[in-house]
Amino acid sequence: MPLDQAHRIVSILLAGTSFVGLVLSAHLPEWLTLLTGLALLFVLLRAVEFQGIDRMAAKLALSTASWNMLVVTGFLGFWIDSLWISGELLPAGIHFLLVLLVIKLFNLQLRRDYLHLYAISLVAILAAASLTNDLWYLPIFLAYLVCAVWTLLLFQLTKKPEDLAAAVGTVLPVERPSEPSRLVSSHLFWLTNGMAAATFGITLIIFFAIPRVGGGFYQKSFGQNIRTSGFSNTVDLGSIGPIKRDPSVVMRVEIPDRTGHEVGRLYLRGVAFDRYDGRSWANELSRRRVMGETAPGTFTLRRNPSQGPAAHGRALRQNILLESLDTPVLFAAPFAETVSGAFTSVQSDLTGALYLPVPTSNRIEYSVVSRSNPVLPADLQPQPISYPDSFVRYFLQAPMHSERIDALAEEIIQNKRSTYEKAVAIQEHLTSHYRYSLDAPLADQASPLEEFLFTRKTGYCEHYATAMVIMLRTVGIPARLVTGFLATEWNEYGNYYVVRQQDAHAWVEVHLPQSGWVMMDPTPAITEAPGPTSPAWQALGRILDNVRLRWNRLVVQYSPADQLAVVREIKSGSESARNRAWDSLSALVTSMTALFGKSGEYLSRSALLFVVLLGLAVIGFGAILWVRFARPWERTLFLKADRQAEPAISHLYRQMIRHLEKRGIARPAAMAPLELIRITQEQWEDASAAVGTITALYCRGRFGQMPLTGEEFRSAQDSLRHLMALERT
Repeated sequence: MPLDQAHRIVSILLAGTSFVGLVLSAHLPEWLTLLTGLALLFVLLRAVEFQGIDRMAAKLALSTASWNMLVVTGFLGFWIDSLWISGELLPAGIHFLLVLLVIKLFNLQLRRDYLHLYAISLVAILAAASLTNDLWYLPIFLAYLVCAVWTLLLFQLTKKPEDLAAAVGTVLPVERPSEPSRLVSSHLFWLTNGMAAATFGITLIIFFAIPRVGGGFYQKSFGQNIRTSGFSNTVDLGSIGPIKRDPSVVMRVEIPDRTGHEVGRLYLRGVAFDRYDGRSWANELSRRRVMGETAPGTFTLRRNPSQGPAAHGRALRQNILLESLDTPVLFAAPFAETVSGAFTSVQSDLTGALYLPVPTSNRIEYSVVSRSNPVLPADLQPQPISYPDSFVRYFLQAPMHSERIDALAEEIIQNKRSTYEKAVAIQEHLTSHYRYSLDAPLADQASPLEEFLFTRKTGYCEHYATAMVIMLRTVGIPARLVTGFLATEWNEYGNYYVVRQQDAHAWVEVHLPQSGWVMMDPTPAITEAPGPTSPAWQALGRILDNVRLRWNRLVVQYSPADQLAVVREIKSGSESARNRAWDSLSALVTSMTALFGKSGEYLSRSALLFVVLLGLAVIGFGAILWVRFARPWERTLFLKADRQAEPAISHLYRQMIRHLEKRGIARPAAMAPLELIRITQEQWEDASAAVGTITALYCRGRFGQMPLTGEEFRSAQDSLRHLMALERT
């Protein structure tokens, strides 16, 4: 392929790669995406010289003034878009950028037009990088990097002599005959790809070496976070149901000290609700307070004594990678004690829920130490209970009493003595006498709770949790409803839980006098079978999800703190290596001292160590001098280079020598090529012309700076054929 054609094709591929990045990262209008894609396809077909495409291009050709009018129109459209359509500068700027890209693709005539195309492509790939942090950006970036290296190299190789003269301000010499079209050779192919690989390596070094910044001009500023439900201060009964059909991943949770088999079902607590009005739940204890920062980035939850005893179970440490949600809630296993992350502030309410000051538009990673409450033996025995007014007000509240619900609760707990036994009885009644289903639109009923308990007997987690809380409060047991996520999907390839929207869940927290708040889940197991998915596809999905997590850890979330950690590891590793080397050298000195016997007693250990180091330094310095002046590699490299760089004319010359030897004209090894011509003239005059032509071309191609042209090489071949056809008399 000629270099000029390769340059045009690679330039279009560069623009196409940046366009694909924008399509995958931004929500572009369908008409603009289709227009840009068709423009790229059209100019690519024209660059590969597709049959009939030039005639179509001639029909679509516009004048320069028309293209300039389109640019002005696009600029006006940018302001209309930013003010009235998109309402933001960044999406409007991206739309205008694609308009410029389409216009420039149809105007690639001068070399500066290609420079404009490169600038547009660079801005587009940077915009795509600012709009996404997904794993798919890596292959797009690698493809862009390879195209960019090819484009810049071919841009220089396709410079015409007049371009070079104009660049340096000189006068062109007399015009020479035009050279044949230069092609993309295998050497150029591997050289360019090697440069692209080296560029990627340098990019990695720069990425891990240059300090991170927190934002920039292209920082993500538009787009929607994942929509959630059930984590505001007021939640309608049935609001969680619609999102339980959404398989989108909302977080990944690592349990460093345990495995998924040890933990089992992991409950991730969000918000607790205390007041129910018959149709919706509200959190009247939502007043937030700032958590105390006990260490940089570590916040400790202050316990409210009025809420009961502190958690006393086994500590559970979690590392959580949370996607960008439309809620400021931080999720954690119950009950959180400390939170660590790159936060300036963390807040908590009176129920122990964790919050950021505002919802974040990016993924965040944080660690939590939680401690649950096991049931103490004292709560398994009947005992008199006296609750403070705060408990009565918030956790024994119930809407208008329903005689049917009161009777059902009393029937369930009859013959139960302790508070815990009563709570377990209500939980078991709900799990065994009702069926789980997402198709239960009870929110439209006048009394959705009674409709669930006595008519439909079908619902999902919110209905079960609400029913249990109200029945517990009816019999005088404090309880509250909690919303969050129930993680059951364990990724064995990355050792973490995958939590999806469909894992949104509601459960109950019951207060026991001695144990404190204890978690209970009255929702029965889901009987609806999931869609058919092969185990191989499931395993592949878990592997890809693990790769996405590592991508986020190593690239997206790479921060100055991570850089300092890498520096510390390198420093500690170098110190460890230095200590090991010092210990080995000390052992060597000790052995030498023992070998010298008494003579070694006159030398202190430090002095002998100094002598050894000095000897090693002298040997190393001598080796450097020998390499510097002897140059032992030169002969090998030169011989190898001569064998590899030997031109094709040398083969013709050797064939000529062998033919002359068969005809009785021997050439000694020390004979110069011109001397062979003289001897041939004396001994075989008819062959002297062919020998002279081949020898002259051999000297030019073998020792000259300019390679032979195709015509000259064919002349040498014709001369050799003429020589072999001659008969010596």
